[in-house]
Amino acid sequence: MEYVAAIITAVGTIVTTVLSMYIRSTQKSRDKMTDLKIEAFKNEQEIKNKRRNDSSSIVFGELWNVLYLLKADRVYIVQPHPLGNECMLSIYYEVKRKGVEGMREKIHSLKMSEVAKFSADMSKNLFMFITNIDEQVEDKYAKALLSSCGCNAVTVKRLNDNKYDWVGSIFCEFTHTTDIPGESEARAVLHDAAVNIQYILPEYK
Repeated sequence: MEYVAAIITAVGTIVTTVLSMYIRSTQKSRDKMTDLKIEAFKNEQEIKNKRRNDSSSIVFGELWNVLYLLKADRVYIVQPHPLGNECMLSIYYEVKRKGVEGMREKIHSLKMSEVAKFSADMSKNLFMFITNIDEQVEDKYAKALLSSCGCNAVTVKRLNDNKYDWVGSIFCEFTHTTDIPGESEARAVLHDAAVNIQYILPEYK
C-alpha cells in the first residue's frame, strides 16, 4: 500500500508540475498576444492621429484660401455630431481676420433643436447666398446669433461625404457691406474648397 501511495504521490506531483508548466506557458502566450494587440492598437492610433493632423492642415489651408479669395472676415465649418445620431452643432475649424470676433466659442455643442429651421436648411441646400440676415434667415435663434457677431452677409456651402450625407457646412461671413462678392464668384470658390475638404474632413469629437 505504501508503494502504491508513493506512486500515486509521484504521479500527482508530475501531473501538478506539468499542469503548472502548461498554465505558465499558456499565460505567457496570452500575455504576448495581449502585448501584440496593445502595440497594434497604439500603431493604429498613431496612424489615425497623423492622418487627422494632415487632414486638418489641408482643411485650415482651404479655409484661409477662401478667406483670401473672397475677402471675407470669417470662415468656419459647422459640423453636426455625433455622426450617425446627429443632434449637436459645433465648430472646430475656423479662420478669421485680425480683430474679428470668432464663432467657435458661440457654436459649441449647440442643440440642433434650438436652430431647427436653419439646421434643416443647411442639410438640404447645397448653397445659400445670404446678403440680408433679417430678411433671408427665418430661424430666430440663427438670425440673432449671426447678427450679434456682426455678420452682415454670409454664404453657406454644404459638405457631403462619399454617400452624399451632410457632414458639415462652410460659412463664409462678411462683417462689412462693401466688397461682398457676387453669388457666382462665391459659389465657385466655395465649391472648389468643398471638393478639397469634404472627403477628408475629420469627424468632430
